Amino acid sequence: MKLRDTTVVALCAFLGVMALLTPIPVFSGPYEGLAADEVDWTCRMPLLSLAPPDVDLDDVRARVETAHVTADSTGAAYVPPKSPHPLCGGLARTQVVLALLAFAGAAWRGTVWWRSSTDARAEKRFKRLHAGASGNQGRKRLLR
Repeated sequence: MKLRDTTVVALCAFLGVMALLTPIPVFSGPYEGLAADEVDWTCRMPLLSLAPPDVDLDDVRARVETAHVTADSTGAAYVPPKSPHPLCGGLARTQVVLALLAFAGAAWRGTVWWRSSTDARAEKRFKRLHAGASGNQGRKRLLR
């Protein structure tokens, strides 16, 4: 499948923006003694969380234990506490690097397109210029 250069530029730019703005929630496995369904792991937007504060796992474990005790004592369903994942910073930095690579690809492909279409743009300007000049031949001028 052959895509036009402008389409590739738009796709690369779109992927770069999405990588910068969309957190990827891939934390569905256990992490250091916490089961996957015990904590609702979250991450902020990658662009804003390049150096997030450290997550205190002991505090998260204490909140999980409190939520278990509350669920057992009240008979209600277990509601997992929310916490940022300790690996969000690494994932955010990875996403920023991927976004920069996507933007570099868009810039490179845009440059290739710009250079390959230079002749077509020049020909179009030339035709437009001469179409305006040749259209005045039939009119009479007052001052010649």
